[in-house]
Amino acid sequence: MEIVDKNSMGCTERIREMKASLRNAEEQVANYVLLHHGEIINLTITELAEQAGVSEATVVRMCQKLGYKGFQELKIALALELVKPVQAIHEEIHEDDELDQAVAKVFRGNIFAIESTLRVLSMGEMKKAVDALASARKIEIYGVGGSAPVARDAAHKLMKTGIPCVAYDDPHMQIMSASLLGPGCVAIGISHSGSSKDIVEALSVAKEAGATTISISNYAKSPVDKVSDIKLATASKETSYRTEGTASRIAQLCIIDALFVGVGLKRTGDIVDNIQKTRRAVVIKHY
Repeated sequence: MEIVDKNSMGCTERIREMKASLRNAEEQVANYVLLHHGEIINLTITELAEQAGVSEATVVRMCQKLGYKGFQELKIALALELVKPVQAIHEEIHEDDELDQAVAKVFRGNIFAIESTLRVLSMGEMKKAVDALASARKIEIYGVGGSAPVARDAAHKLMKTGIPCVAYDDPHMQIMSASLLGPGCVAIGISHSGSSKDIVEALSVAKEAGATTISISNYAKSPVDKVSDIKLATASKETSYRTEGTASRIAQLCIIDALFVGVGLKRTGDIVDNIQKTRRAVVIKHY
């Protein structure tokens, strides 16, 4: 099938133009997007598939027949029609905002994300995560893009538990290392959208190898759920058409801190000892 030039028309116009050439299930998705285009940019691929009554693979095929690499690229194209350009920086920002207003909005957004995350966070899932981490023989943490620094922060904290812990931000290293895990190991995948193929693939391989898998993603049904034994959710007002999160990153860091404290309560002696050792070790790094 001939692919339409991406630059020749807008997203909704292209869907209308090509709709008749799609298969029945694909056309079903296209119709849903046209009827609910204002909501689509905030949905994950899993949510859209469920609401349209099709499979995720059908959603991907429909997007590709329209000339997009996948659902994420379609959402970005759709957002260009619906969202003011400045909101790609931050959802609450307007062009005429003064700096003090913009700063206040960023802080309020972060506070809202933390408070919302605390409300939706399952204490049952947190307990399972803490128990798994506290008894793990090895911990690996995966993050790409904006989630990579969060993964490194998690490794920085959890190394003080005395449990071997490493963070990987390279997709090839993630999936290779995941394949070498086994029972008693824990793999944590961090993804704001929950739709990062690299993170889903790495956790899938870790799960197949026998490791316990934990995901930290935004509060929504997403592909990462299917490969996660334990699901920890953040909540923020950010749209999921963007590949990076801002306020959600702060919420992710809060979850990491809470996990560290939870594991610390179970391994108090080890952690206190290790904190003292690491503090002594870095003394020579300061003037």
